[in-house]
Amino acid sequence: MARPREFDPNELLQTAITLFWEKGYFDASVDELVRRSGVAKYGIYGTFGGKRELFKTALQQYAADRHRDIQRPIRQPGAALPEIRQFFARAVQMMTAGGAARGCLMVNSGVELGLRDDEIRDCVADFFADLEAVMADALRNAVADGQIDRAADVPGLAAFLVTEYRTALMLTASGAGRRDIQAHLDVALRVLP
Repeated sequence: MARPREFDPNELLQTAITLFWEKGYFDASVDELVRRSGVAKYGIYGTFGGKRELFKTALQQYAADRHRDIQRPIRQPGAALPEIRQFFARAVQMMTAGGAARGCLMVNSGVELGLRDDEIRDCVADFFADLEAVMADALRNAVADGQIDRAADVPGLAAFLVTEYRTALMLTASGAGRRDIQAHLDVALRVLP
């Protein structure tokens, strides 16, 4: 007879996200996850499989979490220029909250594994392609609302804004402070009216 679960898989997954975010894939260990969570290895492996499967699940959950928090303004129906500005304002706050200079798990994973692991590279690329599509939708709404010129290159603007967002995340991970990150994004946002 199977033993009943004695832990919340969602809580364990959030602990795993934090561990991978802090240490990266290679420096994080299941033993450390056991120490941090109090969940035995058999529980981790039985629920998520090996470390790689756990990491992939952590990336998927991280993406879903970002859709609900930092990306929420631009994911609203009818999001336009005010919501794009709100997204970037929220981004700076979240990137620098609590003095944690972790950057973004997706960006960090892409840097660490992108040239070694096609599946992880594709996961990271899909995350940012989705963000770019959502940004483009908000920009199209801004054009329709007369907030941005009708001749605007919406796909080009969306790609540029997401690239600058990714750059800000890398600045955060490399220890840049709020002022520097805000200054970077202020310059990038000059492309918007």
